[in-house]
Amino acid sequence: MANKQEKLYQIALSIIKGVGRAHFQKLMAHFGSAEAIFASSLTKLLKIPGLNSSLAKDILSKRSVAHAEKLLLYHEQVGVRIVTLWENDYPERLRHIPSAPLLLYIRGNVDINSKDTKIISIVGTRRATDYGKKVIETLLSELSSYPLLIVSGLAYGVDIHAHKIALELGIPTLAVVAGCVRNVYPSAHQHIAQKMVANEGGVVSEHPIQTKPELHQFAIRNRIIAGISDTTIVVEAGKKSGALITARWANEYSREVFAVSGSIYDTYSAGCHHLIKTHQANLLTSAADIVDVMNWHQSTIEKSKPLSVSQRFTDLTKIEQSAVSAIGM
Repeated sequence: MANKQEKLYQIALSIIKGVGRAHFQKLMAHFGSAEAIFASSLTKLLKIPGLNSSLAKDILSKRSVAHAEKLLLYHEQVGVRIVTLWENDYPERLRHIPSAPLLLYIRGNVDINSKDTKIISIVGTRRATDYGKKVIETLLSELSSYPLLIVSGLAYGVDIHAHKIALELGIPTLAVVAGCVRNVYPSAHQHIAQKMVANEGGVVSEHPIQTKPELHQFAIRNRIIAGISDTTIVVEAGKKSGALITARWANEYSREVFAVSGSIYDTYSAGCHHLIKTHQANLLTSAADIVDVMNWHQSTIEKSKPLSVSQRFTDLTKIEQSAVSAIGM
């Protein structure tokens, strides 16, 4: 866990225009800490491959440090955590994808790194049918005995229905949003976001507060939905659905993808059928498919101590039990 000063410098480095993950990693590997980077010299910075003099001078000016101080203070005041890629609180599943954000803004106390939690992203069309909604309801009900975290994008249709059903079942749920985590889009779902935050879930974005959602952010945020999850489920999707982008990211990150089949005449099943036909997704017919493919049944097997002789062989006399123990049974 980085101390507050080191975290401040990590944020400062992250917000410098032109510093991407590649630069950040090279600098951190060379200097050992963000604080040491800012305390360096122009000569030393220019030894880093790919770092030009303009970027090096931006770092040494420390203008971004003052900005980072204001950013950190403001987000603390409004109850939003800033988590850097180098902190323990950063989502472990997401950390290892090539395009992981350097900073995440998290609203809520959602536990993303619990070893026991199964993280499922559920995505699909903004025009979910009754069939698609029923699939979500049945699926989450059947899986509710597992420790789950349901991830989606808070959009209309499949996304918001997944969030709502998770709340009804007492399952924590996390929204990955375009724009910022406070004034979420669409505004009609603000009350759902508040319920999620209040019930061990949350809202996450790679953008600071007061960032307005822009069209390109929706497709980009899908990589976070895929990367933060163990598996992605596409419930209903047309041929050009954004859910297919999420599925593509999930496949790229070696995550399991599931797709729900529907009528061959249904526009909102065409994308799912394409994923299944092209072997980009497993066919999903019930919760058992997920449990089997993900090997979740193994986690339900009680890890108990080996049974004693007397527990395994209840009909033996004391002399017989001693004999069995002696031979190591």
